[in-house]
Amino acid sequence: MGVTYEASDRLARVVLDRPEAGNALDLGMARELHEQVQRALADPYVDILTLTANGADFCVGSDTSEAEQADDPTTAVFELAAALEELFTLLNSSAKLVLVGVQGLAAGSGLGLVLAGDLAFCSADACFRVPPKGGTGAPDPGLAWLLPRAIGQQRALSFGLGGRTLDAATADSWGIAELAPDGDVSSALRDAAENLGGKHLWANSEMRRLLHASWETSRTELSQSEAVTLVRALLNRQRR
Repeated sequence: MGVTYEASDRLARVVLDRPEAGNALDLGMARELHEQVQRALADPYVDILTLTANGADFCVGSDTSEAEQADDPTTAVFELAAALEELFTLLNSSAKLVLVGVQGLAAGSGLGLVLAGDLAFCSADACFRVPPKGGTGAPDPGLAWLLPRAIGQQRALSFGLGGRTLDAATADSWGIAELAPDGDVSSALRDAAENLGGKHLWANSEMRRLLHASWETSRTELSQSEAVTLVRALLNRQRR
């Protein structure tokens, strides 16, 4: 279905593998990607998940060709939208750290995958767009929620309006994806996994949880959750 999976050394590697189509996400591929991400999150021997892609482009966006040819295009589009939203929500709410590696174009739902992860690294040739490549010009489902939370409302408008394309340097400065040292995305992902995992994994996972919770939790509740986390950290230290 265009997605491969491998897990070893506490790391799960999920790879988009439909390079002939720019790794565009049709309904089947979106569901397969969801299944493989769930597989990684359910594996007790996996601490960190990386999401990368084979080919020249990371993901050029959603593939709506099936919907265009369907007897009921409206239903087909809504099915694809629902699958993408479930995928982004799964990545966004993951209890495990999600690292994304980007080369070439990340557009539409491909950009959504980047934003739904925790940290992204890109090569020097990477570029980013809101409208998917070759699509209608309308944004793929999920981006209207993800984009302003990642870069702020005004930057999201500046980026999204007019079909603007961001180069790797601008994406780095805006916090969308970090330009990998020497353009080596694989090394950047490996180094990040090593730095975030091991003895630092619990603290980094808690930091991720608290930051994500801040969007939907009151200030008082979040402060209490921070206090509970600190108590747990102190107790863990005493047990050593």
